[in-house]
This record gives sequence, structure tokens and C-alpha cells, in this order.
Amino acid sequence: MARTPRVLFIHDNFPAQFGRFGQWLSGLGWEVSFATAAKDVSADGIRIFNYAPHREPAKETHPYAQPMEKAVINAQAFARAALAERKEGYRPDLVVAHTGWGAGMFSKQIFPQARFIAYCEWWYRYPGSDVVYLAELNGEKPPSNVEGAIVEQSRNAPIAMDLSAASAAICPTEFQARQFPPVFRSALSVMHDGIDTAYLCPDAEERRSTLDGLVAEDAHVVTYATRGMEPHRCFPQFVAALPAVFEADPKAVAVIAGENRVAYGSTRQRETDWKEKALTDAGVDRSRVRFTGRLPYGEYRRLLRRSDAHVYLTVPFVLSWSMLESMSIGCAMVVSDTAPVTEYASEKNARLVDLRKPGHLAERIIETLKDASGSASRRKAARDKIKAKLDMPDLYHAKAELFAKVLKSVSG
Repeated sequence: MARTPRVLFIHDNFPAQFGRFGQWLSGLGWEVSFATAAKDVSADGIRIFNYAPHREPAKETHPYAQPMEKAVINAQAFARAALAERKEGYRPDLVVAHTGWGAGMFSKQIFPQARFIAYCEWWYRYPGSDVVYLAELNGEKPPSNVEGAIVEQSRNAPIAMDLSAASAAICPTEFQARQFPPVFRSALSVMHDGIDTAYLCPDAEERRSTLDGLVAEDAHVVTYATRGMEPHRCFPQFVAALPAVFEADPKAVAVIAGENRVAYGSTRQRETDWKEKALTDAGVDRSRVRFTGRLPYGEYRRLLRRSDAHVYLTVPFVLSWSMLESMSIGCAMVVSDTAPVTEYASEKNARLVDLRKPGHLAERIIETLKDASGSASRRKAARDKIKAKLDMPDLYHAKAELFAKVLKSVSG
């Protein structure tokens, strides 16, 4: 009788991209472990062990080498925890690690018998597609200097090391995969993490919700959901569009879910309070803007179900789950006409916005609020798209098949 396959996931955060899939594999009979830097976390069907870097990179380290030193320190932390597991007899058959932060970089040396799969999100370029687009939005020239190019290239070293050891590699979207050099791109299998379309579905009753009095029964609700209110997700452009929307539609209100922080971007960007700056610069009527903070998942779903126009904007960068989740719920989408977005959105299921055109975002939001029948058609098309392409069970089965194929391979 074949032995139960053992898989070890490695990610600084938990559950991240692996937790729910790990539980699903556990339900199939896999023995699932998860190594993470996150403390005090648990999940049914998953055995968790922790690692913790003992220090930050030294200030004296050469700037070009600091990304690698940070990754190595993280890898060392995992290595120490994994060696303790190995001493107790633990031997995974398959290791799956998020690349870039370094934790899985030495896993092949600790568990040489295991196959290794790299989960790849981003390859750094200079100037990056995100930086070029932001510069264009702001009427600036993209940065261009040799030192900047060297620093960005150095951030790829841990990713390249992981890929060199991998038996297979996964990337969630075609756009993200295209950022990788051809020598690595050919090794990437594009597989999204999956969307729970059964849970993230429309609900007629919640379409009429007041969200516990947050909005009026007859309000036209414009929603925006984000981890951070920041330039990468075009938060300033969204807020700048609101005065025109409010003037055109007296019943319109904006409900913004998320935290006032910068998740992506430069140190200089992190020094700015983008929430306050955007509200002040736009001169928006703050009485018609509601901030919910970070919402529990059920409340987040309820908000999206109530939405009359859901706005998702991003520069060319990693695509947010929130866009795909809102499509699954059947939101009337107003989205940026940028490469990661148009992999799933088109004029059949959304209203595309060229953020470089002044007033275009406001026009498309107003149009969406006014055109109930057209919005209804696009709502259905948006949900149909996600169900056809990203339904979680379908992708989980495909990913499990890939894992099984890698385990049967004789090399890697």
C-alpha cells in the first residue's frame, strides 16, 4: 500500500496562498505541514511549526547585498526549525515555498529527498511596469539610473536560487509570469490560488442591506476594498473621482474597506498619509464617504453584495484577490484598463477605465450607477467568468495533479 504523501508548505505568513489548499489536501489524505513566521496560528488538518529570524540585515552590509542577506537570515531561521523537525524523524516528500523572502532557499539541502516547488509572484525589473505607470499618472519621468537597476536586480537573487532548485514552479497569473526572464518563464505553470465561488456569490437580500445603518436603503453605494490606501492601488485617483460622482448622483455614497497604510511601494510613499492627502486634495464631501477599516471576511462579502458600483484599480502589478472575489459575487465592476486586470475583465463584464484620461473614472462610475440593466448583464458575466476560470475546486484538483506528477518524477 502506498504511503500517505507528505507535503510541507513554507510561507512567512499564514494561511496566505497555501493554508486553505493545504486543508483540502489533508481532506484527501495527505499529511500536511506548514512552516511559517506567523505566531499563534492554527488550522484543522495542518501541523504548523514556526521559524523566526534572529536579526535584521546589518547596516554595514553593502546595499546591493542587503536583499540577499535578509533572505539568507530568513532561510537560516527556517533551516534551524526544519533541522529540529528532521531530528525528530520528519521527512516531507514535497516542499512548496513562496519565493523572494528566502525561507525555502535551503529546504533542498535539509530535505534532499523531497521534490521542491517554487511559488513565484514577481520578478523585479527596472524600472518596473508599476513604477513606469505611476510616473505617467503623475506626469513624471520614470527613474533611470544604473544603481537603481542593480538594486532591483539584486532582489531577484533569492528567487533565482529557488527556481534553480525547483522541480516545478507556479505563478498565479499570466501577467505575473510574463515578468520573468524567458529562461524561467518556460518553467512556470500558471495556476491561480482559486476563488471560493460557492461562498462568494450574490445574495438578493443583502443587495438591499443598509449595512447596519451605514448607508440608506435607497443609497447608490460605490465600494472600494483594499489592503492599503496607496498609489499602487490608485487610491488617490479613486477619491479624486468622487466629487463628480456625488454631484451627478445625489444618492451616491462611497464605502471604503481597508487600512490606511502602504503595502507596496517605496520608502518615500510610506511616509505619506495617502488617505488624508487624497481627501484633502479632492475636496470631497466627507459626509458621503464611509471608512469601515479592515473587515471580517463575512462583513467584507456583505459589503460587496450591497455594492452598486465596485471600483478596483491597480497599476501593472500583482493582481489582488479582491478584484476576482468581487467579480465572483457579481459586482458591477469599474476597473483600471491595465494588464493584470484585463486578464479577467473586459467590456463584457466590467467598465474599463483609462486612468490617464481626466474624468474617465468618474464617467464610468456614473454610467454604472445609472445603467441598471447593463450593469445586471455585466454582473452575471463577471461571475460566469470567475466560475469558469478560477473556481476553487477545479484549480485545487489541477494543482493536486501537478503535485502528484512532480512526486512521480525521477529528477529535480
